[in-house]
Amino acid sequence: MANEKTVFVTGATGFIGGRVVETLYLSRSGHVRAGIKRWSSAARIARFPVEMVLCDIMDKEQIVQAMAGATSVIHCAVGEGDVIIQGTKNLLEVALRLGVERFVHLSTAEVYGNVSGKVDETFPYQYTGNEYGDSKIEAEKLCWEYCEKGLPVTVLRPSIVYGPFGATWTIGFAERFQSGNWGIFKDYGEGICNLIYIDDLVSAILLAARHENAVGEAFNVNGPEPITWNQYFQKFNAALGLPELNEMHPAKSKLKSVVMEPVRSLGSYLLNHFRDSIMKGYMRYDVVARVIKQAKKSVNTTPALAELNLYNRHALYLISKAQDMLGYSPKFDLDAGLQISVRWLEHHGFLLQRVEDGCQRSRGPISVPSDRGTPLEVDG
Repeated sequence: MANEKTVFVTGATGFIGGRVVETLYLSRSGHVRAGIKRWSSAARIARFPVEMVLCDIMDKEQIVQAMAGATSVIHCAVGEGDVIIQGTKNLLEVALRLGVERFVHLSTAEVYGNVSGKVDETFPYQYTGNEYGDSKIEAEKLCWEYCEKGLPVTVLRPSIVYGPFGATWTIGFAERFQSGNWGIFKDYGEGICNLIYIDDLVSAILLAARHENAVGEAFNVNGPEPITWNQYFQKFNAALGLPELNEMHPAKSKLKSVVMEPVRSLGSYLLNHFRDSIMKGYMRYDVVARVIKQAKKSVNTTPALAELNLYNRHALYLISKAQDMLGYSPKFDLDAGLQISVRWLEHHGFLLQRVEDGCQRSRGPISVPSDRGTPLEVDG
C-alpha cells in the first residue's frame, strides 16, 4: 500500500528486537523493516516475509539506506559501551535529518544505579562504573538532546526481561539449574526481582511508538508482580521439573564469587587476545576441551559479585506512569511466562534432563550464548 507506514527496527536479530519484528508482522502493523548487522544471524526473522536490511549502527551510510522512508524507528540494538553511545547518536542524527515521526529508544532500569525503595522516572541517573548502565545513561542524554532539536523521542527503561530466546535470564538460568550447582541464596537472594515477560515489553514498545502522550517522555517497564530472586529461582527450577534447590550459606556464596572473579577476568582477557589459538587447542586436544568446558561450567554456575549485589537490591521499578499515560497493562504473570519459556526451552533442545513422574529423560545439549555479565542488560 502506498500510504502504509514503515517501522524500522534495529537489532532485529536479538532477543527483544526479534520479537518486536515478529509481533509487528503478525499483527499486520504496517510495513516492517528489520535492521540486521550480518546475514548469518537472521535465521529467526527469516521465517517471515519481512524486509531485511543490513544496518551496522556504527556505519552512517548503512543507517541512511536502512532508515530511508521509515516513519518510526524502534532502537533495540546493543553492543559494547562505545557502540551503545555512538551508535545511538548516529541513529538519532539520521532520524532527525530524515524526518522520522517517532523514535523509541530501548534503555534499561540500570540507569538508576544501586537504588532502593520504590523507583519512578523522577529518580536521577546514577553512574556505577558498570559499562552497560553508564553507556545507557549517555545514550539517554543524547536522546533528550535530539528531542530538543525536534525529533519525537520516547525512552523505555525495562527491568529483567525473560522469555523465549532470552540468553541471560532464561537460557542461562536453565543451564544453571540443570548443573546442580545453583541454589537459594540466603540473605543475598531476598532482593526484588523485577521480571517482565518479553511480550509485555513488546506491548509497551508498540504503545510508545504510537501514543501521542509518549513523545519526550521516559517510562519504566516492569511486570505485574514483585517477587524475590529466590522465589524466581524456585519457581523456574520447579517449572523445569528439577529437584528442589539447596540453600546456599551467605559466607560460602560470597567466597565462591570472590574466588571466581580472577578466573572470569583471566578468561575474558584470554578470549579477547588469544581466541583463535584457544579454539584451535579446543578442537585438537581433548584435554584442552575438558579444561575449557569445566572452567566455563564453573564460571557460568557461580554468580559474579555484581550478581549477588543485584539479587540483594531492594528496588521496585514503578510502572504507574506508563499505565496512566499509555494504558500499559502487563498480561503475563510469572507462572504463565515460565510455562511458555520452559516449553520453548524443551522444544529447542536446551534441557539436559526433565523430571516427570519420577523419570529422567535425556535432552539435547545446552548451548548458551555468551553472557556480557551485566546485571540489567537488555538483549536487543
